[in-house]
Amino acid sequence: MRAKLRNSIGYVVAGAAAVVLLALLLTMTGPERVLYQHKAPRGQTGIVDDVYVISPTRDEITIGKAQTNVITDLSVTSENLGATITRTPAGAGLGEGAWTLAAEETSPTPVLLNGREVVGTPTLVDGDVITVGGSDVTFTDGRKGVLGGLDWWESGKISHLYASPKILREAFVVVLKALRVSLVAVLLSFAIAIPGGLTLAFMKMAKTAWTRVPATIYVDVIRGTPIFLQILLVFFGLTLLPPWKALVAAVPLISQKGLFDVDNSMWIRAIIVLSFNSAAYMAEIFRAGIQSISKGQMEAARSLGMTAPQAMTFVIIPQTVRRILPTMMSEFILLFKDTALFAAVGMGEMVMRAREFASSTLNVSPYLLAAAFYLVITIPLGRLVQQLENRLARSEGGGEATFEKSTKDNLDAAAAKKAAAEAAALRTGGGAE
Repeated sequence: MRAKLRNSIGYVVAGAAAVVLLALLLTMTGPERVLYQHKAPRGQTGIVDDVYVISPTRDEITIGKAQTNVITDLSVTSENLGATITRTPAGAGLGEGAWTLAAEETSPTPVLLNGREVVGTPTLVDGDVITVGGSDVTFTDGRKGVLGGLDWWESGKISHLYASPKILREAFVVVLKALRVSLVAVLLSFAIAIPGGLTLAFMKMAKTAWTRVPATIYVDVIRGTPIFLQILLVFFGLTLLPPWKALVAAVPLISQKGLFDVDNSMWIRAIIVLSFNSAAYMAEIFRAGIQSISKGQMEAARSLGMTAPQAMTFVIIPQTVRRILPTMMSEFILLFKDTALFAAVGMGEMVMRAREFASSTLNVSPYLLAAAFYLVITIPLGRLVQQLENRLARSEGGGEATFEKSTKDNLDAAAAKKAAAEAAALRTGGGAE
């Protein structure tokens, strides 16, 4: 009864806190904003609309074509600074003071307020239009409710730098398009790595040294060197080889733009690196899986009249794949994350596009967005690996899973242990009688 009462009190407190927070969010007013236009950032064309959210801790905002808070690079001025708006009194905070406009004498054309030349330091009101060098800037009061809350977040120095809603929204499409490049690269490479790894596994298990030694050396070298070093060797070394130059000369399509506007040459080199690297790891995964199958399975298949290749194909390999499937999925996740390294060689995947956007906005929010896209893929796959591990553990005779079990798995395991303990107690009691 006490536990139920505690839970009820907890639910009531949590509900009341949620209602209070929701009410505050819906009724709050955000900081003032400045609406303006400027040239599109690098990699884009045209003119874009932009918003400058005024931090409640800032008392002065400068407007001009460069080195100002509000950069109106469409304006025509003799100096960078065109106008200044100031909070009066200083330090008044949100909603406690007023904003006044001061025109700079360096402007070759007069600064206008709602189409009229500025006289003195007029007080700004919601919707006032300031014209600096022919470029319009609109001063607005704070927005209400959820949108005001977003403006509060945008006005914070740390929150704006690492998770700006405006920059995240603008970068979303760019990084989403780059996600296709990462997915295609890893899917094609993994499809090649699976048969390559199986072939290497057979070669390593071969009895003849001329087959076993080369495969062992290849696996040791690939697994013993960083994949980033392999990327550099292939991307900058392969193109210097005469056979590659002859291939490019014979097939001009290689040097042309390909899927998702990425050079075919980059696609080929990226797939070579990823598939060759993953094949070495897959070889060890397959070898361990095959050797984990009891030798009696092969002997039983041979006794039924199967040849060694038939027994391997229809008996050993299916059981091996079932056992190594979780490990294969883990290798796929690692390979997908390794695609981020191609940003260092200019391939347009997610990290590179995020870096370009971050450098043009002087903000690291695009990196956070790229991380979110990686997590969208890796977390569900990680949960799938966990479920596969749990199923394999149960099917192998009640072994423990290598990953954390789900709630249902834990309850089932506890019930099974309790039933076993009760059965053992009954048997012990019956024997005693």
